[in-house]
Amino acid sequence: MKRNDKPKEWTDAEVQLLLTLSREAAGAVQIASALDRYISSVKRVAENFGLQLRG
Repeated sequence: MKRNDKPKEWTDAEVQLLLTLSREAAGAVQIASALDRYISSVKRVAENFGLQLRG
């Protein structure tokens, strides 16, 4: 199976859920699970919005 060369783009709905969950003090692992995303991807996008996530 070939891995996608291009990362999956984040939708507006995913970004909104990330922001909502971060306000509710959810950690990176929990948010990644809810979004079906890699933890590193969640942390990177959160950092782009100036957010600090635990975990």
